[in-house]
Amino acid sequence: MKNVLGIGIAALAVCAAPSTAAAQGATPMPLAKAVVSNEVAARTLFKYQISSGFARQVVDACVEFARSQQGGPGNYAIFVLAPNGDIVDAHVMDGVVPIGVETGLMKAKTALYARSSSRTVAERFPTVEGRLFRTDLGREQGLSYYFVPGGVPIVLENQLIGAIGIGGGNMDEPCANYALQKVLGIQPPK
Repeated sequence: MKNVLGIGIAALAVCAAPSTAAAQGATPMPLAKAVVSNEVAARTLFKYQISSGFARQVVDACVEFARSQQGGPGNYAIFVLAPNGDIVDAHVMDGVVPIGVETGLMKAKTALYARSSSRTVAERFPTVEGRLFRTDLGREQGLSYYFVPGGVPIVLENQLIGAIGIGGGNMDEPCANYALQKVLGIQPPK
C-alpha cells in the first residue's frame, strides 16, 4: 500500500509540476540546432535579436540622455531595430519634426545594412559620387545608406542583435552610445 501511495504521489507531483515542454507541446529544440553555426554567425553578425525589454531600456536611456542636456532637453526620434529591420521599439519625443523621425529610422537601417555606424559609412564614402551611387542600393528592400552620424549597430559577443538610430537632435550618436553603454555595457567605437 505504501508503494502504491508513493507512486501515486510521485505521479501527481510530475503532473502538477510546470513544464516548458508541455507548454510548447514538445521538447524544446536546443538553441544550437535552431540558429546558424557559430562560424556563420561570426561572419554575418546575425544570430540573436535584442529583446523588447532591453530595447525599451535603450530607448529610455536615450530619453534620459536628452533630458540631461544643457540648454534644455534635446528632441530625439529613437528607433531600435531587430537584425531583420523590424522595429522592436521606438519613441518620438515632443517637438521632433517629421524629417527627424525619418532620419532616425534611416540611420538605424544604415547601421543594419552596413554592419557599421552611419558615421563610419559617411567616412567610408566621403565624395558625392561615392554617395550617389550607394544612395539607391537596397532601396526597393527598404534599405539604403544615410550618410549622417546617429545610427549604431548593437553588437554583443560578435553578434549583431539589432541597431539603434537617433534623429532630430544635435547629439544623435552620443545619445545612442550613452544608451548602449548604460544598458548593455557596449563601449562606443574608438
